[in-house]
This record gives sequence, structure tokens and C-alpha cells, in this order.
Amino acid sequence: MCCSCDAGTAVFCCKYILVVTTCITNFLCGCALLGVGLWLCFEPNVQQYAQASGDLQEYYIAVYVLIGIGGLMMLVGFLGCCGACMENTVLLGMFFTFLLLICVAEVGGGIWCYLNREKLKSIVEEGMLSTVQQAYAEDNSVIMTAVDNMQRQLKCCGATGPSDWQQSAYGTVPDSCCKEEAEGCAQGIAFQAITSLLTINQDGCATALFNMLEDNAVLVAGLAIGIGAVQLLGMLFSLCLCCAIRRADREKSYPI
Repeated sequence: MCCSCDAGTAVFCCKYILVVTTCITNFLCGCALLGVGLWLCFEPNVQQYAQASGDLQEYYIAVYVLIGIGGLMMLVGFLGCCGACMENTVLLGMFFTFLLLICVAEVGGGIWCYLNREKLKSIVEEGMLSTVQQAYAEDNSVIMTAVDNMQRQLKCCGATGPSDWQQSAYGTVPDSCCKEEAEGCAQGIAFQAITSLLTINQDGCATALFNMLEDNAVLVAGLAIGIGAVQLLGMLFSLCLCCAIRRADREKSYPI
């Protein structure tokens, strides 16, 4: 390929391959991650799931990290384009370093989430249980609406099951737990018989939420692998371009 060409051709080759296949792609991937982060921040349904899951601090930390990575990837893509077009080895070195750091952070974060998936599920369950127990304790329409909407949309009831409502301030199962919701559809149901009722959703919302995430795991994994491949190509071609530029400079300084 470019390795067998003269230095000028190698620079030309690597420069445009880097710009077209990696720098622009990294910039677009950064835009996509930034957009997803902002969507998670402001989309009403997602906000309701987060509110119903308990403490929002960890959720917002994760979202802000995603937004930060998206913004950094946009900056890195722009940096790579500038470095390639200007044939500046310093900018290309910064491009390589930032890409390497982003890759390490992504791999480390993915491994941590996989190894701690049960712990994360436990945290979500505890947060949801606390929310369920206090959902109707105060006149907080935001939390009440969030819990009801989550139970309707995910077809679930309570954090781990309908019996969670027995210990709540509400004292009974809300109508949003019914498979076919109607006003008063869950009133007067004894908790002793609730697990055998076909009219009440039996799955806990924590399980339903994680099932929904697992259903989309293949898509997320595919996107992650695609982004990782683009980043690896970016690092490879930035190194090739740096080598080609230095070789061209040597040939100019010491012409044969």
C-alpha cells in the first residue's frame, strides 16, 4: 500500500484516509454520544425511569460522563483533521494520545459494568424499593407519576414484585399495576393472594428495566465495537502519517 510508495505519496495517501475514515467518523461519533447524553438528560420518559429508580446522583454522573466523552471525541476528531491537513506531527500525536485514553476509558468502563452488573442491579432495586415505599407518603406528584408511568410502560409492579407495595405508605397495589388498567382495578386486593392473580403484573420493575436493557445489548455492543474499530484505525493511520511526514522531511533535508 502506502508503505511501498515514495514519502510524498505516502503522506498524501495516509492524510486523506485518516481524514475521511477516522477523523470525520470520530467527530460524528462524538456528536452521536453527545446527543444521546443530552437525550438522557432531558427526555421525559427516561427522566421518569431515573426518578423512579431512586437516587439520581449516580444516574446524572453517568450521563455527564457520556456527554463529556462525546464532547471530547468531537474535539479529538477536529484535532485529527487539523493535524492531518496541516501535516503537523504534534497535533497528530495529541490525536493519537487522546484516542488511546478514550479507548482505555471505554474498555475499562465496559469491563467494570459487566463485572459489577449484579451490584448495579441491586443498587437499582434498592433505589426503586425506597421510592415505592415513599411514593405516596408525601404529596409529590412528580414521583407518583414517574412510578405509575414506569409500571404502565414496563408492565411491572413494585421494585421486585407486587408485595413491595405492602410496606409502602400507600398500603395497597396501585391501579398502574393492573394488566388492563381501569380506575379501582387493584383496590381491595389482599396481598396474600396477589401473587396468584392474573390481573396484576407480577414482574418487578428492576427486572423489567434490566430486561429492556438486555434486549438492546446486541445493538449497544455492535455500536461499541464499531466505534472501537474506528478509533483503532485512527490511531494506526495517525502513526503511519507521522512516520510518512518525518520520512518526507528527511528526504527534503537529505535529497539523494
